[in-house]
Amino acid sequence: MPELPDLTVVAEQLAARAAGKTIAEATAPTPILLRATPAELAGLAGLTVGSAGHRGKFLLLPFERDGQTVRLLAANPMLAGRIWLIDDSRERVRARTGLRLRFTQGGELRYVDREMLGKLYVVAPDQLDGIPSWSEMGPDADDPALTLEVFRQRIRRHPGELKPLLRNNRFVAGIGNAYSDEILWAAKLAPFRKRSTLRPEEIDRLYEAMRSVLYDATERLRELVPPHIETQHREFLKVHLRGGQPCPRCGRELRQIGGEEATTFCRTCQPPF
Repeated sequence: MPELPDLTVVAEQLAARAAGKTIAEATAPTPILLRATPAELAGLAGLTVGSAGHRGKFLLLPFERDGQTVRLLAANPMLAGRIWLIDDSRERVRARTGLRLRFTQGGELRYVDREMLGKLYVVAPDQLDGIPSWSEMGPDADDPALTLEVFRQRIRRHPGELKPLLRNNRFVAGIGNAYSDEILWAAKLAPFRKRSTLRPEEIDRLYEAMRSVLYDATERLRELVPPHIETQHREFLKVHLRGGQPCPRCGRELRQIGGEEATTFCRTCQPPF
């Protein structure tokens, strides 16, 4: 699942390589992935791609006319959705391609989703709140306005276990299965521990781990991702999906439970209390 570091780097690449291009044609080979009418899709032709951004687990691609954003693509890739930049529009269209934006300058942007779980919304800039759960999102986990004090205040309002808490977009937005494992390992906190058991210094440690893990991952992805923005990199992560391997900190065997959405942790470094 693309998470905040992935989306940050993809947005940066789109801003560098697609911004300023004009859409010649917009089509949806697999229309079930697209939440837009045929007329709304056709209306993208002639618009110019603006600088991409992100919010939570959404990639945001603005479309402009005369320098003003008139439409937005809000893409939630979910488990397996990927954005491709294709140099040659004659390249074979992969199965389960939900969107093609062909550029007048040549090449195109495609959204491909092998699991068919992602969602693409084409909306006006003032209609983002109409996207399910959009208005309920908390601040992005890397938002400078999310200071330690704000984090302390927000976490008091959210009960439950720590891993689901980090993945709860109402608490902080942009963290999924992989980076929640990494953050909790860095903070030396067990994923199944209850938020109510945390001491003040442990809350502070969780915040610092969240910020440092996401920052370091974003820096690493800036080296690994270009030019293939469709490729998700997880090989540099320290613990996620490394069950059975030695813990990088203490050397004990990492524990992994669950299937596709597995949780990986160290029982020694991340004690239950």
